[in-house]
Amino acid sequence: MALLSPEFRSRCRKFRQNRKSFRSLVLLLVIFLVTLPAELLCNDKPLILRVDGGWFFPAFRTYTYRDLGGDRDVPVISYRSRTFRQFTDGRMPILDPGVMYRRVDPDVDGASPSPTPGRPRKVWMLHAPVRHSHKSYYDSDKLALQCMANPLPHHVDGSPVPGAIKEGHYLGTDKYGKDVLARLVYGVRLSLLFGFALAFTSTVIGCILGALQGYFGGIVDLAGQRFTEIWGSIPRLMLMMMLSDFVSRRGGLSDFGHVMMLFLILNLTSWMGMAGHMRAMFLRARNQDYVKAAKSLGASDRRIMWIHILPNSLTPIVTFLPFAVSGGVMALVGLDFLGFGLDYPTPSLGEMLSQGQENIGAWWIIVPTFITLSAMLILLTFIGDGVRNAFDPRQKS
Repeated sequence: MALLSPEFRSRCRKFRQNRKSFRSLVLLLVIFLVTLPAELLCNDKPLILRVDGGWFFPAFRTYTYRDLGGDRDVPVISYRSRTFRQFTDGRMPILDPGVMYRRVDPDVDGASPSPTPGRPRKVWMLHAPVRHSHKSYYDSDKLALQCMANPLPHHVDGSPVPGAIKEGHYLGTDKYGKDVLARLVYGVRLSLLFGFALAFTSTVIGCILGALQGYFGGIVDLAGQRFTEIWGSIPRLMLMMMLSDFVSRRGGLSDFGHVMMLFLILNLTSWMGMAGHMRAMFLRARNQDYVKAAKSLGASDRRIMWIHILPNSLTPIVTFLPFAVSGGVMALVGLDFLGFGLDYPTPSLGEMLSQGQENIGAWWIIVPTFITLSAMLILLTFIGDGVRNAFDPRQKS
């Protein structure tokens, strides 16, 4: 069944007729596309900044006060800090080691403003809908307790406590004072990207290894099967936990490096299911008449495998892809929940579930995270069921 053959298009039309599955696919794509530009939705830095007629884009670049018209090469870390407010009033921040090392009057920017007043600057900012990122933290004048802040107003020992929503924390904060909604948006994006990437690479690796075993057979198939059996006998979760803990203890990994490390570790075992299915497809197809005809015409093994057999073996690939994405998402969530995944403050749904379990009274952490994760998995399951029903050769068109 070629990729653009009438039969393939017929299967796609059948999937589209399944309203539940098709709408689930549309909804999941909408969620993914909305969270993809997470920096434009949740950011503690302005998207656009105008200072005395000059245009700047702090969300995408780090500026110094000299870039903004000052006279110091001190990076602007927070645009909500006292230092930046006094800078806009015309005062110039100066580097102060005492402030940097928290010995005197700590400030977010690690700089102390000059007491000399000056001409106020004309400043205009365009902020994101949520003025917090997944790792931003600042000292609030409105929230006495920044960490584990309930988004709704409530009473503690008879005293009224303002809700964190007053500071723009629409779902409150976690135990480290980070915005829950921002971490949820960034976490959904990371989980879906990780799941899609893991499904793609595991499918490619499984297709290659399974195709080689099924097509050539003999010693190649025997060696591949024995290796798969030995490698698959090792408990997958234990293997991932051991490798993740060993690599993490070496240190020196950035957030991106840690994600890639987990991605490579999960790829060590995620290919085996697809390899088994592709082995069976190629093992059956290699004795078909069209393959024998191609061999008699002098076609190379490579051409027969990738031009003739593979397009006719797309059913297991397409059918298992949504479930592979779901498996990748749950693998990352599981490792993060157990503490063997991504390091804080990297946004993670598993880490948020762990926080919710530790602080069961903080409903604003566990409830939104559970609902979001459950919705993602339900959508992927509906999509997988629809794809399986549409592409199953035993189903009539």
